[in-house]
Amino acid sequence: MIELIDLYVSYGWRREPIIKGVSARFDGLHLVLGPNGSGKTTLFRAIAGLTPITSGKILIDGVDIDSIYGKPGILAINLGEIYSLMHLNAYDHLRLFMDLTNGDMDLALKILEDLGVDAGLLRKRKPWELSAGQKKAYSTAIALASRAKHVLLDEPFEQLDPARKGRLLEYFKEFKGVILLNTHETWLLPVLRDWSTVFVFEGKLYGPIAASELLEARLAVGEVDDALLKFEVAGKTYSVVVGDVGEPLSRLTTLDKVYELAVSG
Repeated sequence: MIELIDLYVSYGWRREPIIKGVSARFDGLHLVLGPNGSGKTTLFRAIAGLTPITSGKILIDGVDIDSIYGKPGILAINLGEIYSLMHLNAYDHLRLFMDLTNGDMDLALKILEDLGVDAGLLRKRKPWELSAGQKKAYSTAIALASRAKHVLLDEPFEQLDPARKGRLLEYFKEFKGVILLNTHETWLLPVLRDWSTVFVFEGKLYGPIAASELLEARLAVGEVDDALLKFEVAGKTYSVVVGDVGEPLSRLTTLDKVYELAVSG
């Protein structure tokens, strides 16, 4: 389980925190939905120990993150910067990480093949020489095949075509452990309807709520009685409701649209 306790994260050049007093527990499969720039990646970087926290605590299975940083089998993340540290070709780099983490090399290669990245290409190129989509597939395959109990996936579907998105989803179904998957796209809600969902807006978390509860939900401006949840964006309150009020969430193909509503409203 990943536990966040009153977590604040800031960057030195900004006075206002990026992550603002977040407390949450994650055990199982979770969607982290929010617009671009809402703090999702910063939150993941903090959990992975890549970005220092300003205050609060991050616990993994009850142990402070600082005490387990770098230990294999506990946490993996699909940020490409982690897997581009040495002047090895991508194949040898992959083998090294699988050896270091006691990961599954065959599984990593299978995931990559399904995502359109074959072993021959990996032998020819350094990790940083892969295309943007190939880099994302590469880092996602490493994270999933590392045998870590907790996996953080930052926008894993970027630049994948629909068929390859479907293939990647199959690997999530087989995973035994904790997954936090962040995205700004809402198409995943009906596909991962059994997952728990939290929203991130302007560095704050709202939820959790089952993805299945959001399939018929609508987004309304203002506070609505009996709302499934409420959140604030740009100083305005929004309510996620069931009924005839507001805009269907299914029409908001990405949560970036919420910012558009905040500005236009």
